[in-house]
Amino acid sequence: MCTDVRVIGCFLVTHLPVKAELLRHPQLNGHPVIVTIPSRGRQVVLDASSEAKGVLEGQTVSEALSQCSRAVTLPADPPYFSEINDTLLAGLYDSVPHVEAAELGVFYLDLAGMADMYGGMEWMADAILSVCDGRLAPRLGIGAGKFPARCAAARADASGWLRVSDDAPAWLASLPVSWLPLDSDSTTRLSGFGFRTLGDVAALPAPSLSEFLGPDAMRVWKLANGIDPEPIVPTILPETLTERLEFPFPVDTVSGTEAGVSALTERLWRSAVLRGRRVGHAALEGDLISGGVWRFDRALREPATSAETLTRTLLAALGSRDALGTGRWPDEALVDLSLTLSDFSPETGRQSTLWSRPPRRVPPEIAGVDRLVRMIPGSPLPERRWAFASSLVPLSRPSPVKVSLSGDTPQRVWAGPASGHAVDRVVDLWEVDTEWWTSDPVRRRYWRLALSDGGLITVYHDLIAGGWFRQGY
Repeated sequence: MCTDVRVIGCFLVTHLPVKAELLRHPQLNGHPVIVTIPSRGRQVVLDASSEAKGVLEGQTVSEALSQCSRAVTLPADPPYFSEINDTLLAGLYDSVPHVEAAELGVFYLDLAGMADMYGGMEWMADAILSVCDGRLAPRLGIGAGKFPARCAAARADASGWLRVSDDAPAWLASLPVSWLPLDSDSTTRLSGFGFRTLGDVAALPAPSLSEFLGPDAMRVWKLANGIDPEPIVPTILPETLTERLEFPFPVDTVSGTEAGVSALTERLWRSAVLRGRRVGHAALEGDLISGGVWRFDRALREPATSAETLTRTLLAALGSRDALGTGRWPDEALVDLSLTLSDFSPETGRQSTLWSRPPRRVPPEIAGVDRLVRMIPGSPLPERRWAFASSLVPLSRPSPVKVSLSGDTPQRVWAGPASGHAVDRVVDLWEVDTEWWTSDPVRRRYWRLALSDGGLITVYHDLIAGGWFRQGY
């Protein structure tokens, strides 16, 4: 039985920015790659692959290219890196109960009692290391505190694990002082006075060390001796919302992918999670017919407040080209497609969006000033969700429409006295079968239609009483 009371793990992905870029640009594997970021009005190196010989973090791009002229430079994509980091965090929570996300690619784990649960330290380590794509080559360090665990992770082999020995001071003694969490000035000061290793620091009495480091001396002395009582502070998992669409046959056209994106945004926007909220980030992923995976994600400059806005933003972004001049559409047929939304925020200061489509048959004396009341949250029938308080007129009450069909598919819709609108394509199709336990059951087949004039409309066929109706949302 494991008798450790305090067992801390450090899950480490080195060079995460470069590895993340290689996940979406696999053609660059084996080539020198530099990820750049703006700093004080110029581009500097954030990270570089092992093939970029002589390139150091913090160098200007011109300095880096003078060392490695063949390197491909890519601008940093912080939202994408954060998404990868969040995915790692979620995966680790599937293996252990308490996870703290530190800087990018660094996570601390509370492993007390976990080895017994997994049947041994090796089985536990293997389970933790398998939570992510193997191409990220994570490392796992295990020790009695965060600092020893971090040092062990840094010394572990790629995709491997290492545990600090019971004699932590001796295990740490040969490591350089640069591994201490100090600023560069303090590290330089220690080196200038002959402290080259953690063993040199640990051998000096803590009070004497204060002459060199001041208030940080006691903490640094403890770390050099393998003592780090800092607790794990669990990080809250970011909230996400995902919907998946499996195509009836592989889709290899832009129009087919567009239809899939539109269908997914419409489905997601019907979720109660998004009521009164905006979306700041969207990620698409699909399995390719060859067995690979296509991914595309986008941090929205202006958070989306509707399915239509999100669809337009994503399709416009897919139609652009990346830093390498490569198109963003999948280059093979897609078997399925999923859309994950995150970075939710309250829809504050945007009340005008409520009136973007004026409600029908609202009494004129309350139009624009009446407040809304929640009726049945999460109801599959939009007209049951919200109403105007003074009259209980539903916000999304259906209205009759005339529809011409081809088979059972709408081809033209008359929503008023106009000559009607031709249907360009079907964006989504679903059925609602509810309240079957009452004397007035509801069965509807809904169609979300893109019209030839560029508009979108939702209509449904009443499968019990017959008739077609337009549904507002």
